[in-house]
Amino acid sequence: MTDLSALVLGGVAWNTMVYVDEFPPPVADTVFAQGLHESVGSSGAGKALNLSHLGVDVTLWALVGDDDAGAKVRDFIEERGVRFLSTTDPAGTMRHINLMERSGERISIWAHSGSFELEVDTSQFNAVIEAADIISLTIMNHCRQFLPALAAVGTPVSVDIHDYDGANPYHDEFIAAADHLFMNSLELPEWRAFLESRVAAGTSVAVCTHGADGASGLTADTGWVEIPADPVADVVDTNGAGDAFYAGFMVSWLEHHDLEQAMRGGAAAAAAAIQSPDLAPR
Repeated sequence: MTDLSALVLGGVAWNTMVYVDEFPPPVADTVFAQGLHESVGSSGAGKALNLSHLGVDVTLWALVGDDDAGAKVRDFIEERGVRFLSTTDPAGTMRHINLMERSGERISIWAHSGSFELEVDTSQFNAVIEAADIISLTIMNHCRQFLPALAAVGTPVSVDIHDYDGANPYHDEFIAAADHLFMNSLELPEWRAFLESRVAAGTSVAVCTHGADGASGLTADTGWVEIPADPVADVVDTNGAGDAFYAGFMVSWLEHHDLEQAMRGGAAAAAAAIQSPDLAPR
């Protein structure tokens, strides 16, 4: 258990996972799935649920629709012990259909994207922003509205830019706001130079995950630290692995302020998450 509290802003969906032995070729065909599973998805939910699993007192805010998917999202999150503050999205709840290959690879289809732009009265969340030890800002467009309030309170902000390509201006405000910056190396071969530039610009800690190949972390004081992924004999579902890594990292980082120990905490949490059909272990 921990005395830490966290606020996660944005990023909730209702997901359908379809499991196949291998991705079908891009031709018209009939494919028989090996299984089907519905659960909460998206990056904000993944971080909130994994932080809660590690004993953190978590508040999650997100857009959800007044619809069946939104009701399922609320019930799932609250049953897992996360305090859920929502704003009603008139466009409905985000939905993804994830085609999951046996190896763990994923094709994600945005079946319903929800609102890209929706005005939110962020002032109603000032008290919970001020009380949080951990603040995670999801890179949903409507989450930009929280940037002034987060800057005013001064608590370090974590941002996960996922498979950033190094050039997309959509990410610029989020990158500039990040005290703790997370990403993966899928789309940016020059990830090491990019993260070095961010730490030189003032980012406190920068982490790049590489899936089964482990992770790399950097601070100005420690330099680079490389760790392998924790071995897992039976991978059930890789959704949420990066969010779990984030949760394990942040809990250990704030308790110990040791980069290698924090990264190993992240690897352990990610290994636990991919042995669960949901974003976080029960």
